[in-house]
Amino acid sequence: MAALVIICGYVTHPGPASGSDQPQAHAGPGAPVPVLLPSMSPSWFLNRTRRLLNEGRAAEAYKLARAAFDLYPRSTELRLSAAFAAMQSGRCQLAIRNLDPLRDKVIAPAFRRSATQVRSACEGPWQWQALIGATAGYRESLVDRQRDVKIRLQQGSRMHSICLRLAVLCDPGRPLVLHGQPDSGIDLWANLTIRHLYRAGTDWDVDLDTILFQRRPRRPGYAGDGAIQRMAALSRQVAGRQLRFGAEVGVSRFQQGRVDLAILQTHRRGDVGLFLAHAADLRSFIGASYLKARSQWLDLTQTRYEYSLDKTITRRLTTSLGGVRERVRQAGLGLMPGSQAREVSVGLRWAGDHLAAHLYHTRRHQSFLGQLPFLAAPHRARTRTTRLDLMNGDALGWLNLKVVISFEYRKISTLDPFRLPASKTLLLRISREIFSSR
Repeated sequence: MAALVIICGYVTHPGPASGSDQPQAHAGPGAPVPVLLPSMSPSWFLNRTRRLLNEGRAAEAYKLARAAFDLYPRSTELRLSAAFAAMQSGRCQLAIRNLDPLRDKVIAPAFRRSATQVRSACEGPWQWQALIGATAGYRESLVDRQRDVKIRLQQGSRMHSICLRLAVLCDPGRPLVLHGQPDSGIDLWANLTIRHLYRAGTDWDVDLDTILFQRRPRRPGYAGDGAIQRMAALSRQVAGRQLRFGAEVGVSRFQQGRVDLAILQTHRRGDVGLFLAHAADLRSFIGASYLKARSQWLDLTQTRYEYSLDKTITRRLTTSLGGVRERVRQAGLGLMPGSQAREVSVGLRWAGDHLAAHLYHTRRHQSFLGQLPFLAAPHRARTRTTRLDLMNGDALGWLNLKVVISFEYRKISTLDPFRLPASKTLLLRISREIFSSR
């Protein structure tokens, strides 16, 4: 880099800007006043640009910031300084042009907030996006239950007592066998998401999502559709802490192979969470959520508490450990009683330039608060789930396409004969942003 950089015409005032510590070289009457600037650090240029802005000389500040950025093309601060000076001078097109290269770049939260403030001042705080998505995969059961069920009546159960009283019609020693229709097949989902995003560079970012979805499996009689309205608010990080609030309402309809088993369901959900940064490579999350769902079959209330700890191993590799406590209360015609559950999970996430992979393993222990009609006492269920997600990385962001391939294996140990003892699911999810106001 040359020892001296000559910038002509950036400062045409006969005297130096307030606080200037550099001499001027005069080239003659009426000529632009060149300023000889030694090869200074980016901080010097930032201070000089700030002084020009304070004096109301935004156009000159922009020229100086752009020249400085030519010297230090990797400086995010100088790029933001140029964008801010362009905005102050009323040239929002130049400001946005300077900000666009930062859109998909990983930068410090303070820099991201400054960029958002400039963009908001030029374009307004509200943005909106439209996304379409599709999910296809094979499921062993589209309703996640056994096709053929064999029920053995335990002594002391309600059904066993009834059979003893009605011995002519019912043999308590003989299992009850229920045969269902085949319900395995290709599962097809489509969704449309309209997002309104509030981004003003203030203490809170807000997302408002409207989601419409349809389920059209290849096997008839298992279709479904619904709509969800969702809101999420995320605070800026202060002293390593960040708050999150969320709420949603929705309505859905699902067929289950028979007309008389169709479900019309509404639900409401709220959640709150706290992110804590313990160190540069260590972060945890504490959250609580409440869910209320109603249909003609059941009235369900779920309370869930969770904790997770993420540790960055390398730049590309992150490991996580999590735990969940859950309580469910159920009423209605459905057979399933309420329950208490706890979960422990471990995960590993790797992110490359072209591919990212997430591997999770979860163990869930569930204790039911009431007994099924054919069991003499409340039962328990143990579930082991292993899931692998493969997705395209950020280097393919120019395609504006997100592709995720998921494989899940689930093993359940339970006395409930309606539950699948094991299941394997393979899914392909594709989503694409079709419009954005940014």
